[in-house]
Amino acid sequence: MNMLSPVTGFRGRTMDTCYYALIRKAQDGRFIAWVPDLPGVTAAGPSEDEVVREVSRSTRELLRVMLIKGLPHPATSPVDELPLGDHAGRYRRLLLILS
Repeated sequence: MNMLSPVTGFRGRTMDTCYYALIRKAQDGRFIAWVPDLPGVTAAGPSEDEVVREVSRSTRELLRVMLIKGLPHPATSPVDELPLGDHAGRYRRLLLILS
């Protein structure tokens, strides 16, 4: 799935927005990703590419549903407010551009 493909909702409206995903490698070797500004948007898998695709898809789907229901999109946190990591190590940051 192309991360830059349009996200369409109710009556063909589109949305343009960006959110940061955080990615880390777990102790078991799997990758974990989540979007701090969108609770419940997470992904886990054997490769970083797989979790990037899945977290992008999940983000796009949640925002599409919010658009259809007429709900506002949560504000995006500034990058300097995102955590750098935890006791297990540093996080990678990925800017998801959804248009």
